[in-house]
Amino acid sequence: MDKQRLCVAANGVAGSHLTDTRRGDCVHTQLDDMSPWFVVDLLGQYNVHSVTIYNRGDCCGDRLHDFVIEVYVRNPSRCPSAAFSLCKNYTGTFGSIENVVCDAPVFGRFVRLWKPTVRNEHDILSFCELEVYGVETDCRGLSFHIASATRLVSSAIVSSTASSRVSCVQQCMLPGACVGVNYNSGTRECELLLRPEPNDTVSTDPGWVYYGDDLC
Repeated sequence: MDKQRLCVAANGVAGSHLTDTRRGDCVHTQLDDMSPWFVVDLLGQYNVHSVTIYNRGDCCGDRLHDFVIEVYVRNPSRCPSAAFSLCKNYTGTFGSIENVVCDAPVFGRFVRLWKPTVRNEHDILSFCELEVYGVETDCRGLSFHIASATRLVSSAIVSSTASSRVSCVQQCMLPGACVGVNYNSGTRECELLLRPEPNDTVSTDPGWVYYGDDLC
């Protein structure tokens, strides 16, 4: 296996309960990262009530300690000022597997596991699987953030036409349709964003308006 793929972020939500980093089962951050974190996109707004974490089983399980689970409505990876709701402030060293129950159900789409307390440059954030449990809400699209003159350029887009911005957003509000839209009022292009990724780009264009939770 390619060594560069042994610990990629996607391993943390791969649906596998195997726990050997050397086999590509796990994820860990870079050495010298003194504020390591991991974010999972639920692709919908949920009332989150618990998170199950599978720790490393090959070695170094004590690196998973004193972490915080935060839930965001807006993407914290693209919006550093995004507000969060606290699910749990976990203190101590984590075991092999545990279902971490939130202090109270919290609402959002993005779940961030953050380790604010790092012992040294080798104390990376490492685990093998993160599962989020909650209930999807029915308020899709009602609170989309609006970014004028902005377009989120993604490889996961379904293009259509719509007579208005409202009509475009309504297409996105259908169950499972998308998590955001780009709309061009001049051409009436309606782009449904299915699954935004971290490597997506943002373009500035006065003809477009973005509706969603991935941009500030």
